[in-house]
Amino acid sequence: MNRHGVFISYSKKDAKWLDYLRTHLSYLEREYQFTIWEDSKIEVGTEWRAEINKAISSTKIAILMVSANFISSEFINNEELPALLAAAKEEGAYIFPIIISHCMFSDIEAISKFQTINPPSEPLTLMNEGQRDALFLKVTREIKRVLSTNVIEQQINEASASTSVSLEELRLSFVRATILSIFFMYDVPHGLSIKKVYVLSKIEKRKEVIQAIQELELLELLSKTKVDRITYYKLTDSGHDFITEFDNKK
Repeated sequence: MNRHGVFISYSKKDAKWLDYLRTHLSYLEREYQFTIWEDSKIEVGTEWRAEINKAISSTKIAILMVSANFISSEFINNEELPALLAAAKEEGAYIFPIIISHCMFSDIEAISKFQTINPPSEPLTLMNEGQRDALFLKVTREIKRVLSTNVIEQQINEASASTSVSLEELRLSFVRATILSIFFMYDVPHGLSIKKVYVLSKIEKRKEVIQAIQELELLELLSKTKVDRITYYKLTDSGHDFITEFDNKK
């Protein structure tokens, strides 16, 4: 199933926060040509349950705007949330909770197992405008990371479809795609250390991260330099062109 959409689950009482988020996501919506879905998309006269199920079936990323209003909503808890959690468990959809206000998030096992964008002790309601913008920027970058990985993974899978490859080879291809997407998103002047890439990738085995970086260096997609005895890697021009080419084909 081709999953490329972003589904935002929120309480109508928190609509102002949805507006802030949509503003930040507008760049990615244009750049990656994906669909952002929330319940205002339901047209008058349509069967809302079918519309929600259709949207969730194409959801790659679900953003939960969690507040006391969110938690108390029967509609969210009975309709949206179970379907989104099933998509995460069965189809690999990503769940990104944003804590809007102090609430019982940490006590709800079904959603508290997901890493939040901001700590439950630091909800949006306590932030100033600059802090909120920084948080929504973080959300945007996380979504960009996932979408970039998907583009590369899709191309790798398409290239692998015509050859006989093992599941292990496919898994390692995904590791390389993940590493490339991290370098693309965090394109800092001095580059990234192996330790930093390992932390950002959330890949369990550090040796797989090292192997992937070394392979990408051999392919001349990454280059390395040493600063104060620490080795840093960054995308080469060929690496940038490689990712950009996939972006243009999506």
